[in-house]
Amino acid sequence: MAMSPSKPIDKTRGKLPPTLRIGRSGLHGYGVFARDFIPEGEKIIEYVGERVTKTESWRREDLRLARLKRGGDSCVYVFEVNKRYDIDGRVSWNPARRINHSCAPNCEGLDYSGRIWIVALRDLAPDEELTYDYGFDVDDWREHPCRCGAKACCGYIVKRSLRWRVRRVLAAESAAKKKK
Repeated sequence: MAMSPSKPIDKTRGKLPPTLRIGRSGLHGYGVFARDFIPEGEKIIEYVGERVTKTESWRREDLRLARLKRGGDSCVYVFEVNKRYDIDGRVSWNPARRINHSCAPNCEGLDYSGRIWIVALRDLAPDEELTYDYGFDVDDWREHPCRCGAKACCGYIVKRSLRWRVRRVLAAESAAKKKK
C-alpha cells in the first residue's frame, strides 16, 4: 500500500540509537553527541518526519517566517528529498533534528531510496558533537547566522559552494563603512 505524501512516516524509526545522546551544545541550543566511537561511513541516524510536497513545504516556510517575526522559534527542520518531496523534521519523534550545522561538518545527510540518513564523514570520537552542512541557498542568507566558528565559516549558514558570494558582499559592506 502506498503511503500518502502528507502522512507522517513510521514514528518508531525516530528513536535515538544507544550510540548517541542529546546534550547542551556549544554551537546552538541542544546537539547530538556520540557516546561511542563511530567509524567513517557509518549510517548513524535517520532524519525522519512528515513527507510533504514542495507546495506544503513552502506553506510551512511562510509559517516559520511568521513565527520568526513574532519572536518565536525560527529553526528550519525541512530536509529536501527530491524535486517533489521534502521531509519536515519538526516533530518530537525526530531526534536527528537536534544535529547542528557546521561549515566544517563531520557528517552528511544522504538519500537512501527516499530516506535520509546522517552518515559519518570521518571517524567520530566519544562525546564529539555531530554536525552537518545544512546547505542553505544564498537567497535569504542574512536570516541564518552561523555560530560554528570553523575556519571556512562566512558567518552565515550557506552551502559551501556559495559562501564566496556572502564573503564578497560582506567585504564590500565593510569597505563602504570604512570609507564613511
